[in-house]
This record gives sequence, structure tokens and C-alpha cells, in this order.
Amino acid sequence: MALFNILHTEWSNGWGGQEIRIFEECRGMRQRGHDVALAGCPQGELGRRARQAGIPFHPLGMAGPWDLAALTRLCRLIKKTGAQVVHTHSSVDSWLGGAAARLCRVKCVRTRHLSVPVNKNPLNAVYRLPQAVVTTGQGIRRHLVEDYGLAPERVLSIPTGVDTERFKPAPPDPRLQGELGLRPGEPVVAMVAVLRSWKRHDIFCQMAQGLLRQRPGLRFLIVGHGPGWQRVNGYLDEMRLRPATVMTGHREDIESILNLCTVCVSASDKAEGVPQSLLQALACERAVAASQAGDIGEVISPEKTGLLVPAGQAEPLAQAVGRLLDDEALRSRLGQEGRRLVLAGYSREHMLKATEDLYQKVLSKGEGD
Repeated sequence: MALFNILHTEWSNGWGGQEIRIFEECRGMRQRGHDVALAGCPQGELGRRARQAGIPFHPLGMAGPWDLAALTRLCRLIKKTGAQVVHTHSSVDSWLGGAAARLCRVKCVRTRHLSVPVNKNPLNAVYRLPQAVVTTGQGIRRHLVEDYGLAPERVLSIPTGVDTERFKPAPPDPRLQGELGLRPGEPVVAMVAVLRSWKRHDIFCQMAQGLLRQRPGLRFLIVGHGPGWQRVNGYLDEMRLRPATVMTGHREDIESILNLCTVCVSASDKAEGVPQSLLQALACERAVAASQAGDIGEVISPEKTGLLVPAGQAEPLAQAVGRLLDDEALRSRLGQEGRRLVLAGYSREHMLKATEDLYQKVLSKGEGD
């Protein structure tokens, strides 16, 4: 197997699904013997995590897509590290990284993490700078090919892979149950997501409010942190969802939390590729009820690996969750099928192997390709 020298760039200073994927991809490729470094926001959580994991991190402030000083520093960094491929992720770093790769005559790959439509203005050439574009779902790939006009051979869907040894079925952890105020045997419904507007925690809370009227013994977990923390806290007060609902904040023990859950929920209404949280839930054999948004339908096949409902509506979501709570056999069947799906095509190993194959393909092309 050929070994590669890869420089990832990331403008974002947040810590959500996109940043977690970048971190896991960098760590996984280094474990497979490749030289991998990361350049990005000096104050970001991604940089801190990279340093802790021993991944070379180069602080690189980027004021915008036309930051010539950042472009110059990035060109110097490419030459210093000997990078063969610059792998970009967000808008600003993709403009700068794509331009720097062209100037340094090295290859460039861009990952598109979200399913938000791309601006089709002819001046928006950011997706024409790289030799290849990775998407996290087939729907995003179709959009870039059919609506934006990229050549099909330049766009590849590689969903975020799950560590199936970490995320697997396990008995509930009594210590964790106690920490979260849960009693053994209580049905638990959870949503694991960064607290951002399109994740629709308001829909989750409306669903919880409706279910609690008929099922007062239910417990709900909102797992994650983000810019919507105060807003979501307000929902709990306005809808009188305490103490039945607990906001856990960001957790590093997601696999243990998932194994406490009876049902896992996704309420997003846009911007999704294939969400990591859903794949993690499936890997743990959890029953899933999810809204039809982005590429969620790629992995949640109705009545096979989960239940799908229209996005932006609380009542259909509540009905789906209620059905799963009432039918243990259905939960078990969906959970087992979900794990089989992840093992067959959505594992961390699948993601890393597909990425290696893409780098090999890109590097085998001529300079102008």
C-alpha cells in the first residue's frame, strides 16, 4: 500500500460532527502509516484535540477567502511539510487551500459535509479548484453533479465511518444511570446532536411534551452542546419538561449513553449528510426514529433500519417514537438490521480505505487533471 503525505485545513473553531470527522480521519490515517498534519483556527477545539492526539497542528488564522497573508503562509506550509494532497473542509479554508494547492502544484481534495445547496453563481469556483470532492452522502453528491455541474467522476460519497468496536450493544451502565438521574428499566428517548437551529431541538421538545401527557414515566436526554444552549434550556422551562428531560452537555462517553436509550431520535430539517449520531446509534443496535432530511434516508430505511417521518413536524415524530416504545420486537429487529448495515458499509475502516483509494486515484492523475 502506498503511503501519503496529507495536509488537512479547517477554518471552523467549533466542535461538532464535521470537526469530529476530520479529527478521526486524521487519527485513523496516521494509524495506517500516513503522514498527516492539520492547519486551522489557532483557538479551535480541533487544534487542541489534534495536539493531544499527537497530530501535527499548525495554527493558521484565516480572515476570509481573500486573505493573501494566510494564502502565503499556507503555501509555505505545503512546501515545508512536503504535502502531496491538501484536504480542505470549510468555505474559507477551501478557497485558500484550493488556491495554495494550485500555486504549489500539489493535489487538492475538498470534503462537503453539509447538504445545504451550493451557490451556483459562476464566480463560485471553490468546488472547481480541487481535483476531487468528497461528500458525506449520496444526495449531496447528486446535487453537486446535477445542479452545480461537477463531472461525476470527480465527486465521491464517503459517509463518516463508525468505530464498531467502540459503538456496539452493551448493558446499561448503572453508574451513568445514577449520574443522569435515571432509574433501571425506565424508557429513555434521546437526541444526540450539536445544539444548532437545523437540528430542531424545538421539535424534539414538542414531541417530548406530547408523549409525556400519555406516558409520564418517560425520560428524555438532550446530548450535546453548541450555540443553541440557552435557547434549548428555554424550551424545557416553557414546556415544563423538567425533571423528565436532562440536558447533558457535551459528552465523551456517547457509546455508554446510547446503550442507556430505548429510542434514539433525529429531528433535523436540513443541512444533514449522513449524521454520525445515527450511525453510532445503529451500531449500538438502538431503534431510531428520524426526520427525512438530507441524506438520512440513505441509512434509515423505513421499517428495516428505523422509522422515517416528515421533517419539521412533532406529531409524526411522537407517533413513531410511541410505536417503538410499545413494540420491543420491532425495536430489536430494527436495531439488529441497523448494526448489520453499519458493519457492511459504514464502519471507520470503510471510510479510511475509501479515502486512501481516492488519494491514490488523485495522485495518479497528471498535473492538470
